[in-house]
Amino acid sequence: MDFTADLPVVQVRRAVMRRALIATDLPPRVALAMGDEPLLLRYTVGLFGYGLIGCAVTDAESCLRRLAEQPHGLLVCSDSLKGGDVLSLTATVKDRHPQLKVIVIGTAPVQDPALVRAGWVDGLVAERDMTFRSGALQAAVLAALGGHHFRSASMRDLPVPAPISELSPRDYEILEGLADGLTDREIAERLMISPSTAKSYTKRLLQNMGARNRLQALVMALRQGLIRLR
Repeated sequence: MDFTADLPVVQVRRAVMRRALIATDLPPRVALAMGDEPLLLRYTVGLFGYGLIGCAVTDAESCLRRLAEQPHGLLVCSDSLKGGDVLSLTATVKDRHPQLKVIVIGTAPVQDPALVRAGWVDGLVAERDMTFRSGALQAAVLAALGGHHFRSASMRDLPVPAPISELSPRDYEILEGLADGLTDREIAERLMISPSTAKSYTKRLLQNMGARNRLQALVMALRQGLIRLR
C-alpha cells in the first residue's frame, strides 16, 4: 500500500502530542525504555523528536536511574526489556513518580493478562494497532495526559480473569519479591525500605488477597496471571 499521502497526518500527530505534553504541568520530557534497540531508535527519532526525549534505555535499572536523576512527564516503554520486567518497572515507576504518565507498547502476539489489568499503566497499545491511519499511539498519549486510561482496539476485548482485589503497585512489587523467594528483609533491601515496613506491606498484601500465608498468596497470584516466575 502507498501511505505517502498520510505522511502529513503523521507529522501533525507528532506536533499535537508535543504541544499536549508542553501544555500540561508535567515536566516536558519523555523517557523511552525498549529492549529492542532498532525499536528504541525508531521512537527516539519519530515519536516527539529529539527535543523532548530525556532518556533512551533498554533496561529497567537504567530507566529508574534516569528518572531519579531528572523529572520526566511521560514514560513510553515496550513490553520487552533487555534487563528487568515491564510490569515490575512500571509499578515501581508509578510508586516513585505518581504523576508520571506511563504508556506501554505491546509487541508480543499474546499480551500478558497482568499487564492488561495493571491499573497504573495509563495507556496500553498493541503494536499491531499502530497503523498509519489509526492514530492509536497519539490517542493513548492524549488520553494519559488528560488523566484517562486507554487500551487500543485489540486490547479491549481480551479475556482477562477477574482480579483477586484491587492491588497497588507496591503490592505487585511485594508479589515479585515472593516469587523470587525473598524474605521480608531481602524485599526491604530491594525496595530500599525498612524491614518493618516490608513486613507491614507483606501483611497488607495477604489481607488484600485473602491469603492465609505467603505461599497461598503466591499460588493465587500465579493462577490469576498477576506475576510470572522467572
